[in-house]
Amino acid sequence: MRTRRPFLILLVLVAASWPCWDARPAAAQTPAEVLVTMPDGVRLATDIYLPIGHGWGPWPVILQRTPYGKQSALSASTCLAWLAQGFVCVAQDVRGTGRSEGQNTVFRDDRVDGQTTIEWITRQVWSNDKIGTFGGSALGITEYALAPGAPSALKCQLPVVATPDFYHHAAFAGGALRYGLTYPWLAGQNALGFFEQLRQHRQWDGWWQEIDIVSRVGTIDAPGLHVGGWYDIFLQGTLDAFRLIQHQGGPNARGKQKLVVGPWTHTGLGSTRAGQLTYPSNAMSYGELLGDWRDWFLHHLKGDKPAVASWPAVRIYLMGAVDEPGAPGNRWLDLDDWPAPAWTVPFFLGAGGGLSRLLPASGECPLTSDPANPVPTRGGANLFETVDGAYLGIGPEDQRAIEGRADVLVFSTEALREPLPVIGPLRAVLWVRPDTPDLDLAVRVTDVYPDGRSMLVVDGIARARMRCGDDRECLLTPGQAAEVVVDLTSTALVLNVGHRLRVSVSGSSWPRFEVNPNDGSDLNTPGQGLVAHPVLLVGPAYPSRLEVPVLRTSVFPRRRLSRG
Repeated sequence: MRTRRPFLILLVLVAASWPCWDARPAAAQTPAEVLVTMPDGVRLATDIYLPIGHGWGPWPVILQRTPYGKQSALSASTCLAWLAQGFVCVAQDVRGTGRSEGQNTVFRDDRVDGQTTIEWITRQVWSNDKIGTFGGSALGITEYALAPGAPSALKCQLPVVATPDFYHHAAFAGGALRYGLTYPWLAGQNALGFFEQLRQHRQWDGWWQEIDIVSRVGTIDAPGLHVGGWYDIFLQGTLDAFRLIQHQGGPNARGKQKLVVGPWTHTGLGSTRAGQLTYPSNAMSYGELLGDWRDWFLHHLKGDKPAVASWPAVRIYLMGAVDEPGAPGNRWLDLDDWPAPAWTVPFFLGAGGGLSRLLPASGECPLTSDPANPVPTRGGANLFETVDGAYLGIGPEDQRAIEGRADVLVFSTEALREPLPVIGPLRAVLWVRPDTPDLDLAVRVTDVYPDGRSMLVVDGIARARMRCGDDRECLLTPGQAAEVVVDLTSTALVLNVGHRLRVSVSGSSWPRFEVNPNDGSDLNTPGQGLVAHPVLLVGPAYPSRLEVPVLRTSVFPRRRLSRG
């Protein structure tokens, strides 16, 4: 989850402690480090940057809590940016990382630790009790963690490419472990013990509910600016966080959330390049994003930038075909809410490989899933380009090599005669007749260009044994038809005239998702597994389909977020 920016020469202001300071504290090259004690006695290393030259205080404060090292170039340079605007910046190593004491519990202690840190900040003479939180990725997750029931001094938040729901939008997808994300990231954090805990808690149980944020959303009571990317690893978590807090948060949060989503990957924020596609320059630069973030804090912590109050609730980039002049899309849309107004349109899978709005005749599509020869991942919402020596890719990539495999089923529409504006969450509803007690169904949705490129839009997976709910298992009965729903996250894309919409179905996507042995055994101690030969059923009795949200309204305001 770490992103790297060019190293900046650091000029940081500091003093050892406020009680010893003169009336005019002296500037120093490094911040003051203090150890802030948590309720269990663990002390967290905390750097304090003071905006000397911006009055004599007290000042508003921006808090950043990180597992990547508070003294990293990125963390320190971000603090310098806040200093320049007259904010105190408090950067803290989360427990068990950097210079902090304790064990790295990977977000499980971040609610108590974050709230304790806010309470500590309010007791400092340099604080005016107006505190905002900031951070991207893991730092943003720590923001969400401390939000429920936070002290009233928390006036706003700015989580970037993050999620409040680690179970559903980080560790697992459709019941399948997100191996390509969790294992290498936790290995890099020296926290593989936590990876084993994930494997022991595959269901939504009390272990997860202890840190659940969604059930406590009514106690979140601060405005939030949520920033995400259509190809981000935490996209659906970002969208859900906005929607839940906007409608179910406390009185100071409800109706005061903002959402910005661009055509970005997790580490490509503000870039026009995503995977194998390059979007127009209007996709917003990183510098423009920083300007919006600055104004957000100036408004909520200093009462400046009144235009922030009139920002649209939702601002998303509606993607379109690249390298096709005049193609619809590739523009920003301002919306009143998320999801956008859309009709759910079913596209039915046919036995001949067709994908149509009309129900096809009854048919059967045999599929093979061999755990020893999994279908590889190519692109998508990934953090790492390679894992365990296997290539994943990041963002939209051409799927033709995957679609050409014998163990992948492919279904395509005819060339579109009019643009198809897709905006919102997609899902596949598939009927299968299994021959094993368990199986996975991995689904990819692509935009097929006239030149044949099949560019990934969204993908997802469903583990059949988890189809009855995320808190229990229900194995398949071989020979008995079963419905399996695959959630595919969200997108905003206009497929151009001449393009085709395509769905591919396979039994795996490795190493993005852990491979299913198909035998219904304990997933933590699998044997050799079974080669599964399920049959995908189509037609009126078994309407396997892709459910597509099609935009209702074609004209939206084109205003940009104001920087006044």
